[in-house]
Amino acid sequence: MRDRLALGCFFALAFAVSTAHAAPDAMRAGVVSGHGVEVRSIAVPTPDSGQVRVKVHAVSVNPVDWKLADRGAAEGHTAGRDFSGTIDALGGDAGTWKVGDPVIGIAANGSYAEYALASVHALAAKPQPLSFEQAAGLPVVAETAWRAMVTVADVRPGQKVLVQGGAGGVGSMAVQIAHARGARVSATASADNAAFVRSLGAETVIDYHTTRFEDQLKGLDVVLNTVDADTGLRSLRVLRPGGILVSIVGQPPAEPCAAAHVRCAITGSATGEMLPFIVDLANQGKLRVSIEQQLPLAEATRAWDLSRAGHIRGKVILKVTP
Repeated sequence: MRDRLALGCFFALAFAVSTAHAAPDAMRAGVVSGHGVEVRSIAVPTPDSGQVRVKVHAVSVNPVDWKLADRGAAEGHTAGRDFSGTIDALGGDAGTWKVGDPVIGIAANGSYAEYALASVHALAAKPQPLSFEQAAGLPVVAETAWRAMVTVADVRPGQKVLVQGGAGGVGSMAVQIAHARGARVSATASADNAAFVRSLGAETVIDYHTTRFEDQLKGLDVVLNTVDADTGLRSLRVLRPGGILVSIVGQPPAEPCAAAHVRCAITGSATGEMLPFIVDLANQGKLRVSIEQQLPLAEATRAWDLSRAGHIRGKVILKVTP
């Protein structure tokens, strides 16, 4: 009996070790090089305590990816932040996560790679209604929008909300989150994207090419600025006294905000801690991801060029593994 128990323990240990070391020694990764991404072979990372290793299926392109590269801050490092995939290995203190769990999250070491590490606090179960490609588009933009609409602005039913840039990554998420919270949502977008933004829950869509939003809207409770500093300053004119301007493109200047009797704020960085709330919305069918274009990892530099050009409807996705 004792021998049989010892043998069972041996096989259990051997299975655990083989599972944790199922990955190869090297992997393909998109490494920042100049103002683009070069696919190189680098070592597969090992999770520390409180981390998991994820076999990456898809990643999304966020402007911060190429902005860091343009400033030289990310040279030589694996690019990217958010991902979708399946857990491949567990570090210590991994909680209830299991190998094979489909997840989304924010990587600790760059996500443009076949394998990525993530803190157990920067993970959530992949939303069931979404494909891996769609789910990869959620973490950074959806959490940024959640922090703006919920954590900072505390949008409530019946409030009037304007999302500047409603067709973009963060903007499209913010429209849906504000709508899900019962707000009356307006957004700016090009005429080509008007029907898309309305389908997300916006009651009014203003074509910024032909119409000044401040000529159409007054007395708003909340404005989210995803565009530029000038748009933020103009947004002060449409807010009611006591309203709030939330920016993801830099802190609005204090003096004009005070003169307009408006609270101005910026969102914090996406950490992954809000992802369970976002997944819950997606599982309810209240949050969806529009994919503008899907490219292989080898075409990451082209994906950056598309993002730099702007006017993206939703997200550009890089597919890493099937």
